[in-house]
Parts: sequence; C-alpha cells; structure tokens
Amino acid sequence: MTQNETKHQKAKRIFKILGIIFTIAGLALAITGFASIFIAMNNEEKPSLFWCCFVGFPVLAVGLWMLMLGFRKEFMQYAKNESVPVFNDAAQQAQPGISAIADAVREKSDSVVCPNCGNPCPQDAKFCEKCGYALYKSCPDCGEQVSLDAQFCKKCGKKL
Repeated sequence: MTQNETKHQKAKRIFKILGIIFTIAGLALAITGFASIFIAMNNEEKPSLFWCCFVGFPVLAVGLWMLMLGFRKEFMQYAKNESVPVFNDAAQQAQPGISAIADAVREKSDSVVCPNCGNPCPQDAKFCEKCGYALYKSCPDCGEQVSLDAQFCKKCGKKL
C-alpha cells in the first residue's frame, strides 16, 4: 500500500469514528431538547434545554455527512453490485434487436441503391437488376468506374 492510500484509509477511519460520535451526540442533543420542550409543556413551564435542538440538528447533520464520506466506497460498491445484473439482463434482452439492426446495416452497406428506382443492387453490379439503369459512370480521363453522384474520380482525382 502506498503512503497516499494509507493516509486515505486513516482519513476514512477518522470520518467513520467521528461520524458515529457526532451522529449519536446530535441525536442525544435533539432528543434532550424535544424532551425538555414536551416536559415543560406538560408542567406549563419554560423549557430549560430547548437550545439542545438548535445544537443537536447541526451536529447530527455533520455526523451523517462524515458517515457518508467514511462509507462512500461501501455504498458505491453496493449500488454497483445491485445495478450490474440489471444492466446485464437488459443487454441480453436487447442483443437480438441490436444484432438485427447491425445485420441490416451490414446488408445495406454491401449493396448499391439504384438512383432511378431505389432498388438495392449488389456492389459489383453495373446495372440495376430491376430497371436496368446504370449504377456507375466512367471517368473520361482514366476510365475508372465511379458512382453516379461522384464529382471527382477516386483514382485520378479529375473533375467529372
């Protein structure tokens, strides 16, 4: 363990211990303050320890904050262990749909769409199988076959 990790572990231990102490003290003060208020109401007197509520709640909040810092790793590990199986189940259920979409995209990319009728044609076809429209044009400079919407030849770079 490195020196930084050791310091971190000590700080977490301090937060856990102080968090418990502050939480218990805050609860004790708040309960004492409320008890003083309710006892005074029954006896029709002024509460003598009502100030304990004003001190107890901030001390309780600081204690809970320290506990949260001290146990953050444990909270996060618990949340991860609860969430990962849900994500794995969702991924398994979505896998057939994702595979179907990937297959459709792969199938689309292996074909050329006819600009005349929209029919998907094999990549190596020179003419549409449905309407007979030319799927490529030839570069006037080098004779390379390029798509109909190309503005420059992919082989020689000349403007079409």
